[in-house]
Amino acid sequence: MKALLKIESLKQVRSMWIFALGVGMPLIFFLIFSSTIDFGDPKVQAVFVRNYMLTMTSFSMSSFALFTFPLMLHEDRKNHWTDFLRYSPISSSRYYLSKIYRVFLTYLVSILLVFSVGALVRGVSMSPWEWGGAAFLLILTSIVYLAIGLLIGLLPSEQSMSVVANICFFILAILGGSWMPISVFPEWVQRICKFTPGYHVNQAVLSFVENSRLNWKSLAFVAIYTFIFLAIVQYSKQKKEGN
Repeated sequence: MKALLKIESLKQVRSMWIFALGVGMPLIFFLIFSSTIDFGDPKVQAVFVRNYMLTMTSFSMSSFALFTFPLMLHEDRKNHWTDFLRYSPISSSRYYLSKIYRVFLTYLVSILLVFSVGALVRGVSMSPWEWGGAAFLLILTSIVYLAIGLLIGLLPSEQSMSVVANICFFILAILGGSWMPISVFPEWVQRICKFTPGYHVNQAVLSFVENSRLNWKSLAFVAIYTFIFLAIVQYSKQKKEGN
């Protein structure tokens, strides 16, 4: 297992340009919109900047789960690495854990970068409990994005993976309220938003920071969606192996 983790760490260092792209766009969005939108009231403005920082962090993390994660799996299939592992003493669970470990590395660095920019450049102020709790919930709820990425990774080609990942990426961001509050949408669109995993990922984090307590409803939604996507992945793999 240690060897697998070392390999993934080295691969991550060699693909830092991909990480830079994944975290660069959300950072640019955050800096531009947090400085151009002015509510007039300093307290309202501070809440907006803080919440926008948190949703942009989640947006950044979703990009690694929906793009980087499936491509890693596809690359290993293309290079017959997974075929080699099938005949080795390394279990498939350890293989996937090593991949998740690599994605979690990007999660941690993304959180540190966006939070640092928010605090040092945009003046976001939270207690240590709120900073730590928000980071923990971002990582915890991002599991649903990994489940979606695992499902995307089952697609047969890089082209199809890229198309589906882009569609999921932007739909989850827009309907989840990562770019703008869902209150700007028509009421019927808002109702749809409240049933998307991206919305509940953001709500789980924002509710904790605003009320200092867990939003169990949103956490339950995230858990249910994660279970559904993982069940679809398992069914698809069994069906493929059966054929």
